[in-house]
Amino acid sequence: MAMTITQLTPLTKIVDFLSSNRSGRKETLWIPALWNVCGYGGILEEREGEIKVSAFDFLTEHLQYVQQQSSTAFDSRAATNLDASIIYSSLVRYSTAWDYDHDGEIESGTFLRMILLLPILKEMGVNILYVLPVTRYSQMHLKGDIGSPYAVQSLFDLDPNLHDELLDDMADLTIHDEFAALVEACHLLDIRVTVDFIPRVTARNSDIIPEHPDWVYWMRKDAFDDFRLPHIPELAPFEECTPDKVETVYRSKETAPFLEQFSQPPNVLNPELWEELKKRAQETGEEILTLVENEMGITTSPAHSDWVNDTQPIWTDITFLRLYHDFAPHTGSLIKPDQAPYVLFDTIKCNYYPAEQPNRELWDYLIDAIKFNLDTYGIDGFRIDIGHVLPIPLLDEIVQTIQTMRPNALLISEDLFNRNHKKAAQVGYNIMLGSGWNVMTDITKDNLLSYIRDLPEMEIHIFACAETADTPRITSRGGVKLARMIGVFNHFLPNAIPFIATGFELNEEQPMNCGLGDNTNGAEIPRAFFNKLTMNWTNEEPMLPLLAELHACKTRWQKLLKPANFFLADSPDHVVIYGYRSGEETLAGCFNLSADQSVSLNLLELIGPSTGGLFVAIDSAFASSSIGEGLEQVTLEPNQALIVTSRP
Repeated sequence: MAMTITQLTPLTKIVDFLSSNRSGRKETLWIPALWNVCGYGGILEEREGEIKVSAFDFLTEHLQYVQQQSSTAFDSRAATNLDASIIYSSLVRYSTAWDYDHDGEIESGTFLRMILLLPILKEMGVNILYVLPVTRYSQMHLKGDIGSPYAVQSLFDLDPNLHDELLDDMADLTIHDEFAALVEACHLLDIRVTVDFIPRVTARNSDIIPEHPDWVYWMRKDAFDDFRLPHIPELAPFEECTPDKVETVYRSKETAPFLEQFSQPPNVLNPELWEELKKRAQETGEEILTLVENEMGITTSPAHSDWVNDTQPIWTDITFLRLYHDFAPHTGSLIKPDQAPYVLFDTIKCNYYPAEQPNRELWDYLIDAIKFNLDTYGIDGFRIDIGHVLPIPLLDEIVQTIQTMRPNALLISEDLFNRNHKKAAQVGYNIMLGSGWNVMTDITKDNLLSYIRDLPEMEIHIFACAETADTPRITSRGGVKLARMIGVFNHFLPNAIPFIATGFELNEEQPMNCGLGDNTNGAEIPRAFFNKLTMNWTNEEPMLPLLAELHACKTRWQKLLKPANFFLADSPDHVVIYGYRSGEETLAGCFNLSADQSVSLNLLELIGPSTGGLFVAIDSAFASSSIGEGLEQVTLEPNQALIVTSRP
């Protein structure tokens, strides 16, 4: 009889390796005590919220604990219940960055160490892990001291910093296996994994340039330092370049000089010299872009916003992909006959302004990258970065490819406006960023009410959040009390998925980025997108217990929390009250938006009578003793939130 050999999965291989070395390897780690969810008992030392552990021994127990928590076989074909979902957004290198050996240097997070956080995420009810880019990114034209993960140099390689040195001796394990092991561990805990996919831009020294220099845009090197978008005084600040504004943009005074800065790609500008430089780069290992800059006087053009008169700075580490070989028809009478390929507000938006000759080879490359991610790592979906500006046929092909391979894939749109929910749903997205982050840059009663009134009619689920990876932290706008209140507010909205940007659970104040809703006035502050930072894992009063309570409450009342049962109640100034009611069942949230004034509420008058009274289920105040208390009247302290229910 032939023997059947069971193929070991990447996670099982890692566990076996760690286990076989747990007694012989002496490496130690200092880690946050919060990470010891498995109850590891071999702690060597403890101080100020950290514990020192034997690396191989602790990791073995932790990974085995994760394996033991699996209660059912994960079914990648099953649809995700988005009404009961919670999303956690992680920048892996940052979420588990730590000074593991206490030498004063922060070490990058890794795929392996991200597994340490999964039981913590599970306690918060997270069932979707949204992973910010983990691909290999450029070390040229760095932003900050370590560079942006969005400066993707290769869609088929992973950031080597995410490899864990504890696995160095596993000769048959690749970094791709390490990421696959993280996905596998997530699936054991019934957590789905989505990743950022970047199809519109690439690093300015992208790996595609040696073979396909015409897939990106080029400009004169001597113009780079002063490169800026043309100001269009005829139009208002931050306007979309819609068809009725295109001619105004092109006729404006600064546009023609802007277009003159662009160049033909090096293989067109000087084919013979290009081939010489390419050969030299292959033989010597020199950077091809540097050679082109020095020998031909051109460089890849930086990327920028597609909004007219936007104040965002130029994105100097990335360039746009050239998705069409030709110009869009509308530019025919607006540009010179010999105009080099260029990028302007309108040309970014291939959804509005497609050309006629698709760069089919580039489109196939992007489709292949989608397939590679699904096949290699077993992920469950994607957030399509600035997908709304892709050519519609290309976006349709991407979505169709994903849905063919994963019929119930999670597809997240970056669209920033709730008003576009129908369009996003028609494309095939089932989640979108939406406008909550923007509304909550200015938390007023009018803003919140206008935002939540429309939610029951949404055709797609949105992120329910006051911060994302691209915005300042809510704690920087109003402190921890406001963050806790708004965390409660966002947990029970209809057609909205609570979204936890990594660090929110720790009351983190340092932003990952401030590209949206910047409140720093452009200050040069450390940001996790560009700088080596850690999160506040030793915070003595993190948000974690409150988030776990919110998850338990939402789970208990899930059947009631339907858009059809949603209501808004009249309320005093600076107070918002919303809730759900069906028959004798009621759940309502009361939120005092004032940072300095208390307010007294008659709950039975505002929310309505309940046969058994109303009971406190959630209180955002620290160390609250009111849970389970029956109330008719209540005084809400500044920035306090209460969830009350019709039964304790």
